[in-house]
Amino acid sequence: MVAAISADVLERLAELESGGQPVLSVYFDLDPDRFPTPAEREAELSALLSGVGARSADAERVRDALLGHHELVLGARGIAIFSCHASGALEVLALPEPVEPLAVLDAVPWLEPIVAMETSEDWSVAVVSRRGARLFRGGPNGLVEFAAFQDELQGRHSQGGWSQARFQRGIEQQVHEHLRHTAELLERAHRRRPFVGMVIVAAAEVWPGVKDCLSPELRDRVVGVVDRDLEHSTVQEIMQAVTPVLDRVAGEHEQALLARLEDALGSGGPAVAGLEEVIAMLDEERIELLLLADKVTLTAGRCPDCGRLSADAEGRCPLDGTQLARVDAAEHLLARAAQGSTDVVVLRRESDALRRRGQVAALLRW
Repeated sequence: MVAAISADVLERLAELESGGQPVLSVYFDLDPDRFPTPAEREAELSALLSGVGARSADAERVRDALLGHHELVLGARGIAIFSCHASGALEVLALPEPVEPLAVLDAVPWLEPIVAMETSEDWSVAVVSRRGARLFRGGPNGLVEFAAFQDELQGRHSQGGWSQARFQRGIEQQVHEHLRHTAELLERAHRRRPFVGMVIVAAAEVWPGVKDCLSPELRDRVVGVVDRDLEHSTVQEIMQAVTPVLDRVAGEHEQALLARLEDALGSGGPAVAGLEEVIAMLDEERIELLLLADKVTLTAGRCPDCGRLSADAEGRCPLDGTQLARVDAAEHLLARAAQGSTDVVVLRRESDALRRRGQVAALLRW
C-alpha cells in the first residue's frame, strides 16, 4: 500500500533506531518495463547490495521485503527499504513515484531521494559543526531535512605536555573525518540530482575545514556562508538565517537575465517582449526562457474550438473566425511552456523593469 510521504514519515525514518550500527538503505524502481521479471529484479538487487558490501543479514531482510511480500508494493511506483539487523529496525516505504535504483550503507538512513520528491527546488543548505551536521534540500519556499547525524569525538584529555598535543591532533583528525563524511553525503545527493547552489551554515573556524573537504564542483556551488551555530535550531530559524543569501542570489540572477534581455532587444538579438510577440514565438517553439513579472495581469483571447491563443482578447480566431474567449494570459503561457518543456522565471525583485516591457518577455533559441 502506498503511504503518503509526510513530515511525520520523514521524522520517523530519520529517527530509525540503529544503536550506532550501519543502516542499509535501498531504493528500487518497480516499473515493470524496466525490470519485467523476478529474475531481472533479483539480478539488479544483487548488484546493488554487492556494490555496498551489505551484511548478509541486512541483505536478506531487504531481499525478502522486496521479493517476498508483494502486498507491500501494491500500487507503488518505487520502494524504499531501511534495515539495521543489529538493532532489529526495518522500515519499508512504498513510493508514489519511480526512483533510480540505489543502495547506501551508512550510519544514518539515506532519505534524500524521498525528500527530493517533496520539493521541486534544488538548493542545498548544510548546517555543520565540529561533530554534527544537518543537511537540507529545498529553496526560498522551504527546506526539507534529509540527513542529521553526529560523529562522536573522543573526550578532552586533561594531561598536558607532549601527550596532550598528540591527543589534540587525534581530535582534529576526527573532526576532519566528520567533515569529510558530511562532504561525501552532499556529493552523493548532488550526483543524484544536482544542486543549483549551496549555503553553508557554520562557525568561522569550521568553514575552512568544510571547504577543504568539498569537491571542486560543490565548492563552486557555494553562494554564501552564514557564520552561525544553528546545529540545534528549528528549520524555521535556519530558513530565516539563509533567506538573505537566497534573496541576494535570486536578485543577482534576475538582474543578469534582464541585462541579457535588454542587450538582445537593443541589438536585434534573440529576444522578444510583449504578449503578442511572446505568443508568436511560443507557436514557433523558439523560446528558451520565458520571463514573467510577479503578479502579472494579462488578458488574452483563446479560441474555444482550436485552442489558439491571441493577444487580441476581443478578436476572432484567424483560422475559423470563432469569437475568442477572454482568459488569463499568464496561466495559459505557463501551461504552453510546460507542454513544450520551456523554462520559466517569474521576476519578483525586478518585476517593475519587466512591466515596462509589457510584463512578459522571452529569450529565444535563435
